[in-house]
Amino acid sequence: MLLLGYLRLELRRTMRDGGFLIMSLAAPVMMYLLFSHMGSGHPTHAEQVRTLAGMAGFGALGAVMTAAGGIAEDKKAGWLRQLRLTPLPAVTVVVGRGVSAMFLALPPVLAVGLLAAVVNGVSLSAVEWAGLLGVLWLGIVPVAMLALGCGYLIEGAKAHSVGLASYLLLAVAGGLLVDTRDLPRRLSRISGATPVNRYKEIATDLALGHTPTMTALAVLLAWSAALTAFAVLGYRRGGATA
Repeated sequence: MLLLGYLRLELRRTMRDGGFLIMSLAAPVMMYLLFSHMGSGHPTHAEQVRTLAGMAGFGALGAVMTAAGGIAEDKKAGWLRQLRLTPLPAVTVVVGRGVSAMFLALPPVLAVGLLAAVVNGVSLSAVEWAGLLGVLWLGIVPVAMLALGCGYLIEGAKAHSVGLASYLLLAVAGGLLVDTRDLPRRLSRISGATPVNRYKEIATDLALGHTPTMTALAVLLAWSAALTAFAVLGYRRGGATA
């Protein structure tokens, strides 16, 4: 009950800031339209799906990384200090804020998916659409936890800077902007160890009717667990000085 009540509170706070919709939608939508029409040849179905997964993932990534700056502002306003006076456990606070951050990732995922179907004629079965969009939303958990941990630990404007740098680094290293097959060999190897790369891989595999590899699932789950622990630790340490 505590978790549900806190989650409702965080979602209401998020909804009051309508500006997040414009920020989280504009970049991925424009970039999807650009990337999906680059080149002179007609892309294959698999290439269309990879572009869709990359740009929707790019939008989701950017949306959840804004949470780092939002938490820094909450610290400044004294919101975290107030939370620490309540009986809410640290895990409950982190999970509630994490779900709220993931809510920001849903609009860009749905918008890019809609554009892919309507504008570019990407055709998938209902199961394939559900798998693709579901993973592109739920699979962003580790990045959301990373954003929360940074927000709790880093002060003020530095949190915004770290969030932006992490956003761009993960987008490139994770293969969202450029397919990992087109990256230098050394960077491609590093990419396979990132949660973002495996996140895109699993979503793409499901959309193409393939079974995700156990390696991809294991990497994504391991990062989710590790970064959730990081976010909880960040709340306990950073919140103590808020």
